[in-house]
Amino acid sequence: MQFSTAIRWSFALILLINPAFGQDSLRIVRQIVPDQPVRGFWVDGLDNYYFLTRSRELVKYDVTGKWVGNHRNQVLGSLKQADVTNPLQLLLFYPETSVLLQLDNMLYTTNKFEVGKLNLSENSLVCRSFDNNIWLYDARAFKLRKLANDLRVVVEGEWLQNKIETQLAPTDLTESGEQLYLTDPEQGILVFDLYGSYLKTLPILHQTQLTVHDGKLYYAQGGQLYYYDTLSLQHHPISLPATVKPIQFRVNNSGLWVFDGEQLFLLAP
Repeated sequence: MQFSTAIRWSFALILLINPAFGQDSLRIVRQIVPDQPVRGFWVDGLDNYYFLTRSRELVKYDVTGKWVGNHRNQVLGSLKQADVTNPLQLLLFYPETSVLLQLDNMLYTTNKFEVGKLNLSENSLVCRSFDNNIWLYDARAFKLRKLANDLRVVVEGEWLQNKIETQLAPTDLTESGEQLYLTDPEQGILVFDLYGSYLKTLPILHQTQLTVHDGKLYYAQGGQLYYYDTLSLQHHPISLPATVKPIQFRVNNSGLWVFDGEQLFLLAP
């Protein structure tokens, strides 16, 4: 399967981009048009991008738009999360069967984790940690755990009922820098340290996914994109080209990647 691409970019420019876009106007430096309906996408630090198609197939393309591989597994249920933080060890989570798959850079399965043995609920979430272990939000136990590759618990966070009185229904978990971010559309962004201890809640509501890059949290409200600077504690709007209507978005060193339901754009100053 191939994708038609309209590519206008300069590698020299992209390598110099600091993706703190602020009020600077962004321009389209790359435009990718899928040849079949797509549900969502991910992009790693090497500018490989991954589409999840409507037929539940994960497809990978390299920085030039060349097809690399595909992964499809119908017996495990719907794919809920894909963590591409480590391009050599992708992590896929299938909550209906409580199975984690680890894939190599060609999307071949290299490991299967039966996390169902941990008695998880379907509302549990996972992400990769900086040391290539696995963070797990256990919705049934109401706490964060870090798991080794043999599913041993190497870090166990505090019981959140002691800190948070409301019922959580989080939709996304990600680690960045020295903190964990648990996204709950109704409660905001819950921030934890790397021991799974609750620090604070950022009042950024109605988010289902969170993109964190270089100390900045990117989010959308009312059709407008913003970033929150964790150092200055300021919220900044991001100016997009008028033709780009964001549905999903990611950020890496090359810039802001935006999917509008039909096309994927890479935007940069």
